[in-house]
Amino acid sequence: MDEKISAEIKQAPQTPDGQAKKLSIISLIGLIISVVALLLSALPIINNFAAVLAVLSLILGIVGIIRSKKKQTGKGLGVSTVVISIVAIIVVFASQAMYGAAIDEASKSMDEEVSKVTGDSTDELLKTDVSVDLGEFTLSTDEYELTTTSLPVKVTNKNDASKSYNIQIEAVGTDGQRIADDYVYASDLGAKQSQEFKVFEYVEQDKLEAIKSAEFKIVKVSQM
Repeated sequence: MDEKISAEIKQAPQTPDGQAKKLSIISLIGLIISVVALLLSALPIINNFAAVLAVLSLILGIVGIIRSKKKQTGKGLGVSTVVISIVAIIVVFASQAMYGAAIDEASKSMDEEVSKVTGDSTDELLKTDVSVDLGEFTLSTDEYELTTTSLPVKVTNKNDASKSYNIQIEAVGTDGQRIADDYVYASDLGAKQSQEFKVFEYVEQDKLEAIKSAEFKIVKVSQM
């Protein structure tokens, strides 16, 4: 009789409370991978690897959910894996877009600074950063037949910070040909400060006649 009772106990179905909850190994692995992917998803460069992990964990989570329907257990683990994986993927794309925009902005800013130094942004500098006023060119000869020439130039820094400018000015003849050029270097010009200079004070003798009727142009402005 004791053997019969023992056999019946072994054959009796276990109650839900007594059952050992079997977690899906696939979902568990997927959950671990998804958490790692989420932790790495916001890190630049590394988040490329995080995206791969997130996709892998998403697949494992979906597989875990499908298997849980058959086993009637572990569904919550699979759902958590899928949710975390999706969040990780979203963070990866969002962070990459943010980093990409930041890199583009930094590159653009660097290009602008380089162009200001090289003089490629002359027109922009004259509009927003510096004002260069060319005065009237004068040429006179004294009693000893020594010729004196001069072109006054006024440079005004429009910025709210101290800047230095290198300005190339060209004398162009009536035929459109360059006669001569000269430079103004305004060093550490204070905010909104103006400074006056004189250029073309040394002109070759054979160019004096042509420069009398020359047109003076600002060729290049560099900011430092």
